[in-house]
Amino acid sequence: MVHRNSLWSGLFETEGVRIPGTECDYQFSRSVNRPTHGRLYSPRYPSIYPNNVRCSYHFHARPKDRVKVVFEEVSLQKGDISCLRRADIIKVFDGRDTNAPAIAMLCNELTGYEVLSTGSYLLLQFTANSVSPGQGFAATFHFQPPPDSTAADSDRLLKLSFGKAFESLGPEVSATTTNDKIDEANYSNR
Repeated sequence: MVHRNSLWSGLFETEGVRIPGTECDYQFSRSVNRPTHGRLYSPRYPSIYPNNVRCSYHFHARPKDRVKVVFEEVSLQKGDISCLRRADIIKVFDGRDTNAPAIAMLCNELTGYEVLSTGSYLLLQFTANSVSPGQGFAATFHFQPPPDSTAADSDRLLKLSFGKAFESLGPEVSATTTNDKIDEANYSNR
């Protein structure tokens, strides 16, 4: 068996700041000296992730910016369709912590899944408790600036045209997929 560090060293490293005293918790902040985009991975990706691990990826954009995460590949323990009772799962929260609304629950295998925060905070939590772990996940993140004035004007016109109906649509969450083998990708609005 080839050790991860010798074969994959530098290729699959999460581009956030690891939180001291943790095995796999990271902070991603948007500031002048930090990039607007980057990559993140489950532990040991692309090899099998460890058992009994919980990793938190904390995103903090500038005020009015939003956070977009694209899961390029997710390969977790395979099982039934429901993500609700899964030992290995990725949960995405639209805020600073797990008290924020969960906007995505990912399990099994999928590619090309996108999540967009409604504000400047996003929390991604990866939990692995199965006896037969998978490969994990590879994702990209991007801090998105507020829409330009043309887009903002369009939003205002829609609100004027549709009134309360437009406002009640809930949080803006993009959930697209490019893989027909998806067993389940749940998300819920507030």
